[in-house]
Amino acid sequence: MNRRFLKRSLLWPVIIMLLAAAAMIGLAISRMPANGNALQIRPARTGISLPDGFYVYQSLSQRGIHIKSITPLDDGLVVQLDSAEQRQMAHSALQDILPEGFIIRNCEPSHSRALMEKLNHNRLKLG
Repeated sequence: MNRRFLKRSLLWPVIIMLLAAAAMIGLAISRMPANGNALQIRPARTGISLPDGFYVYQSLSQRGIHIKSITPLDDGLVVQLDSAEQRQMAHSALQDILPEGFIIRNCEPSHSRALMEKLNHNRLKLG
């Protein structure tokens, strides 16, 4: 009877911890951004400076395109949008807005690369 009680007393905390871990993993996966709705703006050649992010935001907003975020990545800007339809509208609008010399393409950065960049950026702030 003592052995049976011991098994039951250890079983419930293990089950609760596994359920909590599964819930946290599920929440983390659901909160990951969908990168399929992003555009990257890059200069076609060296010597061309990137457009100001606020200018891009303001120009797209005036055309009714909702932007989630605009962030620098490597040598370009990444524009996160709500949907694939918004991405297509933004792509054609950016071709009209920006002068020649910029490459506008769909952007699908990997989660691990973005996470590593955030960690490296935060490490610089600590020192």
